[in-house]
Amino acid sequence: MPVDTGTAHRDKSAPTDWPLVVDAHCHLGAFRNFHIPGHHADAMVEVMDLLGIDVAVVAAHAGIHADYRFGNDQVLAAARRHPGRVLGYCCINPNYAAEVRDELERCFAEPAFRGIKLHPELHGDYPLDGPAYRPVWEFAAERGIPVLSHSYFAGDPLAVFAALADEYPSLPLLLGHAGLDYGLDRVVDVVGARPGIHLDLTGPLSWDGVVEFLVRELGAERLVYGSDMPFMNAALQLGGCVYARVDRAAKERILGGNAAALFGLEVGP
Repeated sequence: MPVDTGTAHRDKSAPTDWPLVVDAHCHLGAFRNFHIPGHHADAMVEVMDLLGIDVAVVAAHAGIHADYRFGNDQVLAAARRHPGRVLGYCCINPNYAAEVRDELERCFAEPAFRGIKLHPELHGDYPLDGPAYRPVWEFAAERGIPVLSHSYFAGDPLAVFAALADEYPSLPLLLGHAGLDYGLDRVVDVVGARPGIHLDLTGPLSWDGVVEFLVRELGAERLVYGSDMPFMNAALQLGGCVYARVDRAAKERILGGNAAALFGLEVGP
């Protein structure tokens, strides 16, 4: 179901003037072991208004750690409070394998959920190609649902992402943080021949030249903007994309066009 994002909320002084800006990698709520200011949806939407970000796709911190159901409920409440501005990732925990399919069905009965978020490192390093994750890959491939998986600070090797993309070629797979630990040259080698894999730029946007390198090697159509808000400074991440030395058409795709296609969004009047 398309979501009409509209643009009436934008601050006239906002630094972006694009048809659509989508932050495809956000979080929500308190974290388990340190304080994050402004972690609730109202504060995040205030930041979005200041920066000209139309839509945030969020996964709750509770969902990627101890209580996936509670976290998914937090996301749904935020999406209902901010319709069209906040959309959700459904988080699952493979350590509760018998509950995975039911939780996917429960979440995706709600139009606010547009993707699935996996964070293997926070769920005991359970491998992405393990049997408990199989319902996720099958469910997402059947419905064309994007899956965002963490790929930073060790975790599953690139070969696992490659094998999953080969097994489910219709699956939109988002490589969280663009495989930051693996080395971008290795990521390009693996991702280049697998059009179902997109790179979420959260994190690498802090480094000068990353956008230019990836656009040159993969094309803008494989890249998606994300900030990791409220973990990271959304303005810093956005600036890394807005001021990248690539043409406007590439920036429009990265900042929102590619995410619109992945998540089923429409630009409002």
